[in-house]
Amino acid sequence: MDGAPVTTRITDRIIEVTIDLVPGNPLGAATLRGIGAALDEIEAALDAAEPPRGVVLRGANGLFSVGLDLREIGVSDAPEAPPLHRLCRRIELLPVPVVAALSGSAIGGGAELALAAHYRLAAPGARIGLPDIVLGLPPGAGGGQRLAALCGAEAALDMLLLGRLIPAQVARQAGLVDGVVEAGLEASARDLVTQLAAAGFRPRPVAGRRERMADGAAWLDATRSRRRAIRGAPLRSAARVVDCVEAALLLPAAAALRFERTAHRDALQDAQFAALRHLYFAERRISAQLLDRKGADPTPTAQGRGLLAALGRGSEGQEGLRRLAATVAQGARLLAAGRVGHSADLDALAVHGLGWARLTGGPFHAAREVGMAELVEKMQGWSGEDPVFEVPSLMRAALETNGDLDAALRRGRSVEIRTG
Repeated sequence: MDGAPVTTRITDRIIEVTIDLVPGNPLGAATLRGIGAALDEIEAALDAAEPPRGVVLRGANGLFSVGLDLREIGVSDAPEAPPLHRLCRRIELLPVPVVAALSGSAIGGGAELALAAHYRLAAPGARIGLPDIVLGLPPGAGGGQRLAALCGAEAALDMLLLGRLIPAQVARQAGLVDGVVEAGLEASARDLVTQLAAAGFRPRPVAGRRERMADGAAWLDATRSRRRAIRGAPLRSAARVVDCVEAALLLPAAAALRFERTAHRDALQDAQFAALRHLYFAERRISAQLLDRKGADPTPTAQGRGLLAALGRGSEGQEGLRRLAATVAQGARLLAAGRVGHSADLDALAVHGLGWARLTGGPFHAAREVGMAELVEKMQGWSGEDPVFEVPSLMRAALETNGDLDAALRRGRSVEIRTG
């Protein structure tokens, strides 16, 4: 169907499945449904008089896939779609060869999809990685299990704990891809399918491969040393990731995949994920006039620093809840004065300019977690000591919007317009 996020084409009994959705070929609900429909088509064709020789899985637009749509992760009203972990398992259990052709980036869920294929070929400029840890998550579709099975515990832990994307040649050396193709990537993938089919291909699921696990003691040494290294680390999912890599050795493949999926589900309920997800979107939405995102570590611009010399006023020397209250009060005044568009902008600035920990999501996200009513009550008791704790009218209004300052501001402006 024209405009569909996933298309199939059959050439010489090879089914080419293409993800095509600008920008980034994300694995949102429509794309996942499209992949599911493509697998239905492939599985139905296996019983035909001339069944398919195999499958090439690729991405259009010069890249494979940037992964799951973060707007849908952990959201209760996300559109229904077949879960990625089930699609990956269906792919690797197909009785015909599946070759993933990797161009551009295969990130997060995109990498998990590629790792579920039986073989992977990559263009020289391709990159692959599972940076889920940036959001406080272990992989959710078996990517950690397949990564460890292909490249071993040490390399897998490096990639998973650091969230690194590695280039094609490094991935080839690590065992994640089977070849780097200088030109004609899709044609090479079709040729490989033809060769595998002619050689009498048998299913080669990545999950459950044990070649890298021959030295079990070394595998367990690697997980033990990482546990020591991350002991006391504030990010709780770091320990979950290590547990999952250990499970790849100790459990049968199906049980290890379930173990990792459970760890991912648990992390989705963790307040750290909510904070990191909030900050992820805040950093990408904030105006370039406030935050310079060109470098690896964004920094506030001159205009953003001006908002910080105001946001931080009165909170120096304060500890804990008092510092939070003082910062949120100043931010509410800046919002009400129209000096910034969203409270999330101030969260991003506070993390990058005032030293707020990423795991808090910034002071305004943290205030919603603490509860605006509790914060306002405390401030009423402290306001006699320091005028910085005088409760701004916008904070009082936010008591009617579940602590959401932005919603309270919109509501107030709407009332002004209706009554003006």
